[in-house]
Amino acid sequence: MNIHPFVFSNKQSYRLSRHAIFWFLWILYYAIMSTIIMHAEYGFAKSFIESFIEVAESTPLDMFFCYFIIYFLFPRFLYKGRYVGMLLLWLFASIIFILLYEINSIYISAYIRHLYGMRYPVFSSANFAYNFFVLFSQINMEGCIAASIKLGKLWYIKQQEIDLIKQEKKKIHPSEQKGLIEPAFLTDLLTRMEIIANEKPLVAAQSIKKIRHLLLYILYENSSSKVPLNKEFALLQEYIDLEKLTAEKEITVNASISTALTPETIAPFILLPLVENAFKQLNSYALKNPTLNITVLLQHEIIDIKLNWSKPIETSSLTNGRNIILQNISKRLDLIYPQSHELKMLIEAEQILIDLRINLKKAIN
Repeated sequence: MNIHPFVFSNKQSYRLSRHAIFWFLWILYYAIMSTIIMHAEYGFAKSFIESFIEVAESTPLDMFFCYFIIYFLFPRFLYKGRYVGMLLLWLFASIIFILLYEINSIYISAYIRHLYGMRYPVFSSANFAYNFFVLFSQINMEGCIAASIKLGKLWYIKQQEIDLIKQEKKKIHPSEQKGLIEPAFLTDLLTRMEIIANEKPLVAAQSIKKIRHLLLYILYENSSSKVPLNKEFALLQEYIDLEKLTAEKEITVNASISTALTPETIAPFILLPLVENAFKQLNSYALKNPTLNITVLLQHEIIDIKLNWSKPIETSSLTNGRNIILQNISKRLDLIYPQSHELKMLIEAEQILIDLRINLKKAIN
């Protein structure tokens, strides 16, 4: 399937053209509907001309209301999950535009009909509730049409993006396609082992055993597209223990990792790089009491990993280009769990926070 530029392109010429055509057809439709009602009394030509002018004159109000919804309410409220605020503003805007329609009808539409010798219906206060309901239904029908077109386009584009991801996934390197990674953390750990082997032989012995577990896991599990989640949890705990044993400086680590047995699976090495990134950051900072908090929680098929660690107040972003790890994680998640994960990073004055949620049932195999 192809995305036609006239319909989907944001290029100004395309946007102006398709909006102009839409609103012309809008005016033509309502002019014809009005002509059908009045032609028996005033004739077709006169009714059509007057109706076309009357509808065209009031269309800017329709345009303002529709664009208010799709260009203000959607990006500021709908896309951010602020549904109650969007609903209240939508209702408030509806009432404002109903009043504007009434003012337009009394002072402009009635004048246009008078020029063509036509009567304009006068609404009595006794029918206020009925008239208000009719206008409310009409204006919100227009708003819903605009919203449906906008959301329909976004849905179609998102489907195209998913198809593109699947196609690109087939083209990438076979090892990446299978979900393999290059375990840089293992090289770092072995380098540290060389340094502490002579100074702390007992620590080195404990570390070598854990490194062996990691190495076996990498050799035999990394080739799989999915691994048992319990194994990934065990690997993560092994890595945390290794970091604590071999760290160049003392880091306080508070880890809470789900230990409940589960049949769920996950792409290998999704969780570990996040923790690896945190340790790299802490090792690069000059802090008196560096602290890392790790929480991994599994609720049915949803896994949620939260990390936060200390940072100096004067640093405003991830140092030394370490955020390349997060970029690689994000790319990998987009390939394996498109539209079924959420990765957030927040940099505060004295800490960095990472929050990753994944729906494990919605992976692209």
